[in-house]
Amino acid sequence: MKNVFRSQLSSLRQKKNLSQEALAQKLYVSRQSISKWEHGDSEPDIAKLISLSEILAVNLDFLISGQQSHDDLIVQLQHISKKFKQTVLKDINLTVYGRDRIALLGANGSGKTTIVNTIVGLVTPDSGKVSRFLDPHEDLSVLTQENMLIESLQVQEHVMLSAKIQNQFSPAFVTEMIAKFGLGEQARVTISQLSGGQRRKVALLISLLKPSKLLILDEPTVGMDLESIDFFWHYLDHVGGSVMTITHDFNQIDQYFTRVVLLKDGVIAADESVATIHSNNQTIEQWYRLANQ
Repeated sequence: MKNVFRSQLSSLRQKKNLSQEALAQKLYVSRQSISKWEHGDSEPDIAKLISLSEILAVNLDFLISGQQSHDDLIVQLQHISKKFKQTVLKDINLTVYGRDRIALLGANGSGKTTIVNTIVGLVTPDSGKVSRFLDPHEDLSVLTQENMLIESLQVQEHVMLSAKIQNQFSPAFVTEMIAKFGLGEQARVTISQLSGGQRRKVALLISLLKPSKLLILDEPTVGMDLESIDFFWHYLDHVGGSVMTITHDFNQIDQYFTRVVLLKDGVIAADESVATIHSNNQTIEQWYRLANQ
């Protein structure tokens, strides 16, 4: 518990943009106490744990062990199997909770996109049960691997149309989002004239227009320059709800994700919390190389 708790505390504190000193003031303890908790040299008493869970807006189980409450469940896959020409998924069991930041890892052909399409409802499994505790039309946002854009529209027109479809439209909001994503100079450029990286930014922007309980991203930063990639990950860190991302950007997984799910030959070979991996003095890349042997 100690190693997981210290990693959870450090990660959750940073996500709230709280310094050790600021958190100490909220708890009426010394900064040294926070430092000791995060280094595993001591542990808070139950009263301080309860206060921490309230300040960090998580339940006690998640704070202490990284485990989510069943009440926060939003998607559950039970014994899912799927075959096309070959078997793609074999007896998959996966739960997604409300605060999860899941990195879905695996080699090409391991079944990652099929799992995502099963959750979304684009693929019907041959066997097993899919339970969704959300409204797919209101609570689910998806960025597919291929940019689903209308080539003849200008960037501004496309964002306005998408915002209206998602009931998020206001002229000021559209202008703000285009500027945030660094597309101001391309606002009146047609989609067909954009570079691959710019198209990806437009597709990302559209997927992030509305709040969602579950945001699914399939290789979201493909084709982007480094500055745009850095912006995206920082922006994503402030998105509410749960996020499931197919990515192999290991540095970002270490920083922004709470769980890693490894698919291998159509089965879930590992499902581990990032805090647990870090508590074993491993980076996500080191863990992945060992687990994927």
